[in-house]
Amino acid sequence: MAKEFGEHEQAHVDALKATIKKLGGKPVKSPTFAFGLKTPADFEKLAITLEDTGVSAYNGAAPMIKSKEVLAAAGGIVQVEARHAAALRFLGGMAPTKGPVDQPLAKAAVLKAVKPLIKA
Repeated sequence: MAKEFGEHEQAHVDALKATIKKLGGKPVKSPTFAFGLKTPADFEKLAITLEDTGVSAYNGAAPMIKSKEVLAAAGGIVQVEARHAAALRFLGGMAPTKGPVDQPLAKAAVLKAVKPLIKA
């Protein structure tokens, strides 16, 4: 799953960059990450955190997206992110969902969750 999900994540990045460029924008520079993984349990915890945060981040950003093309790209991606999150949560012995409705995360909450992982 890690390999497959990693390939999906790269495809998501590529799709969003292509959409932004197509609309005349300039994608932001990709950050460098420092995950500090030492055990399979560390990987599992990080993967669940990233997928859960990703879904909530997409949901939080959706109302601010003015471009129908970008919103469509994000909408297609968030569905896959939610499936990733559910699968990882299930494998980690957790409920596949956090409830009947995902709560969106504001930008500040997303940054708080991922900032410790960003090296540069």
